[in-house]
Amino acid sequence: MNILYIGSSGALSLVPFRKLLSSEHTIVAAGVYKPLSIESRIIALENASLALAAQQQRIPVIDLSRDIRDVIELCSKYSIDVIVMSCYSKRLSEDMVNLAGKGCFNMHPSLLPEYRGPEPVFWQMKNASDLGVCWHRVVHELDAGDIVAQKNIFPHDGASYEEISMQLAKAGAELLLQLLADLMSNRLSAVKQQAELATYYPYPEKQDFVIDTSWTAQHAYNFMRATNVFGQLYHCRPGRFMYMLDAAVDYDNNSYLETAEVRGNRLYIPCKDGVLIATYTGKITL
Repeated sequence: MNILYIGSSGALSLVPFRKLLSSEHTIVAAGVYKPLSIESRIIALENASLALAAQQQRIPVIDLSRDIRDVIELCSKYSIDVIVMSCYSKRLSEDMVNLAGKGCFNMHPSLLPEYRGPEPVFWQMKNASDLGVCWHRVVHELDAGDIVAQKNIFPHDGASYEEISMQLAKAGAELLLQLLADLMSNRLSAVKQQAELATYYPYPEKQDFVIDTSWTAQHAYNFMRATNVFGQLYHCRPGRFMYMLDAAVDYDNNSYLETAEVRGNRLYIPCKDGVLIATYTGKITL
C-alpha cells in the first residue's frame, strides 16, 4: 500500500518509519511541520529528524505548515492508501484525512482512552500507571478515535525516557505492520473509546516535578529516572525542609528511616515503602 507518513522527530516517529521501509509497503511521502533540508547530502542523523531520514531515502517531504490548499494539492499527486501518524502535534483537516482511501491512523504512547495529551509518558510514570502504546483512527478530537491496536510494555527499573520511548516505538512498529496486514485483508477491527474513562494531561510544568513521600521508593526512583530528560529539579518535603533533588541514584525497599538523612552529597528519603536515594542541590527551611 502507498503510505503518507506524518511525524516529527525521536524514536516514536523514526522507528515505525524505518520498519515500514523494510516492509512490502511504499512510503510515497513524509509529512512534517517546517522541515529542515540537507540538499541530498548523506549525513549522520544525530537529531533524529523524520524530514532528514526521509530525504536520506529520497522520499519526498511535504511541508505541512504551508497553506492547506497547497498541501492538499501536493498530496493529491500521490495515490495515498493510508496516512500513518506518530508524534505530530497538529490537527489534520478533514480534507487531509480523507485523502487516504483506507484510513488515517495515529500512534499514541499510552493505553487509550487514558492519558490523552502531548506527554503521556511523563504522566504515566508520575502516576505509576501501566505503560503502553496504541493505534487509533484519526478523528477531529485529538486522541479520541476508535482503537485498532494496543499493547502494554514493561520497562526495567530505572529506565530512561529514551529507553521507554524506544520500547514503545518498537512495540508500535510491530503493531503497525499487523494493522496494515489486517487492513489489506479487510480483517481490521476497531473498538470505540469509552469517553467516560478518558483522561487528558497537558505538558508538564515545574510544579509537577514533585516527589511525594507517600509514594513507594521504587515509584519515586522510576519517575525521576524516566523524567530526568526534562532538565528540571525535583522538590521533595520529607520533614521540615524542602529539598531540591537533582537525580535519583538508587532505592532500597528493605530499609526504613524515621527522617531524611544527608550522607555526603546524597539524601536518603523515607518513603511509604523503602528509602529513595538521590543527589540534591539545596534545601529550604519551612
